[in-house]
Amino acid sequence: MFLKVFIFIFIFLFFSKNVLALNITYEQILDNPSDLELNLNYAKQQEKQGNLKLTLATLERLSMLYPENLDIKLYLLSILIEMDSAVKVDLMVRTMMNDPNTSDEIKKTIAGLLLNTKEEEKENKWFAYLDLKYSQSRENNISGVTKTKKLMQEDNLLVYPLVDGKSVVKNDKTSTRALSLTFGKNIDNSSSFFVNLAADVNTINKKIKGDSDILSSSLSYFKILGNHYVSPYFYVNSLNYRRQEDYKSVGLGFNNTYIFNEKNNINYSLGISDTVYNNNSKFSAANESNSNVYSSSIRHNYNFTNDKQLATKFILNRTETLKAYDTYYSAGLSLMYSQIYPIGTLRIKSTYLENDYDEKDSFISTSITRSDESLVTSLSLEGQVNQILPFVRTLNKDNSIFYSLNLKNSDVSSNIANYDIERNFFTFSLTKRFNVDVNK
Repeated sequence: MFLKVFIFIFIFLFFSKNVLALNITYEQILDNPSDLELNLNYAKQQEKQGNLKLTLATLERLSMLYPENLDIKLYLLSILIEMDSAVKVDLMVRTMMNDPNTSDEIKKTIAGLLLNTKEEEKENKWFAYLDLKYSQSRENNISGVTKTKKLMQEDNLLVYPLVDGKSVVKNDKTSTRALSLTFGKNIDNSSSFFVNLAADVNTINKKIKGDSDILSSSLSYFKILGNHYVSPYFYVNSLNYRRQEDYKSVGLGFNNTYIFNEKNNINYSLGISDTVYNNNSKFSAANESNSNVYSSSIRHNYNFTNDKQLATKFILNRTETLKAYDTYYSAGLSLMYSQIYPIGTLRIKSTYLENDYDEKDSFISTSITRSDESLVTSLSLEGQVNQILPFVRTLNKDNSIFYSLNLKNSDVSSNIANYDIERNFFTFSLTKRFNVDVNK
């Protein structure tokens, strides 16, 4: 039912040409640094939040990519004036006034901007915002009942435990309440750093295992070096489960986006994470699940237009644990098509992975080494609530409430029955953002 609705929406919206400003994330800008409309919306968003140096960096980049676009130059000039950057203002005014393509009307606009130059120097180096989020996810196979309703043990196939609605559950829902604080500083026109602190509380309706509290923190740095958009990062996550092992993960990595032109850019990333489980009286062998994950990917982004993009990503990962039968290589391909519509951004994504394990798990089989193939397909729509419910504009004047809808199918085919599982998910979320003025 949900899939049919989403397919209908997609076919209807495919012919729509009007695009409204969205809440643009930092990750989207890294992926699409040459996308004109996306970056303009991002510049306006950052200006509204008081992040003028990030706005300036975005507009300067767009001005280089689109040198004939006078609207970008005017917007850039207004920001330079607001920041009281006298040298840059003077250079830009001279350049535009001497440009034969600058009309008399544009020259009058420039003169008007100069008359409104503020005397006081305005510094907006720090920025911060708080997000409150609620989401609910419905799943048709939360316990991972196998396709064949069988389990393998010591080379024998056993009947999967009956669904009892408590320990073995099919249909269920998970609710998440989350709080996230992001703050950072614009170091200069080409660099900044971000810090994020977050807490999630996850509650499962029926299944007795799986409720969790998650504390997470991350630090990332962003730097523009020519056509390179570099971002190293570091994170620490702590997961507290009910009736399951708790663990902590520490990771670091590196992202870089290189712009070839306004149509093509490439992104590559490298990362490593270390996961350590907590031993206690109930889970005395928990540390056997400790793992290191080495991840890598390279993605090509092709912009058909300012609001349509196709991304192709190649993935290669390595997971190592103390148990050799849980150690494996993962390789695959991901395709994603995204398009901006008046009601939000639509994304269609499909990821195919092959997992090849190092050794056999003798408890399950003495003759078969596990090998999996997975295909995860998702359809999502996200944007501002005002875009889908215009009548709430009076209550949401600052466009600070966002929505997300996601349909996902996960189909894992394995040569061992225990891991031959298919799941369907539908997730809905709402996020309220509070911008914090930290420059007073």
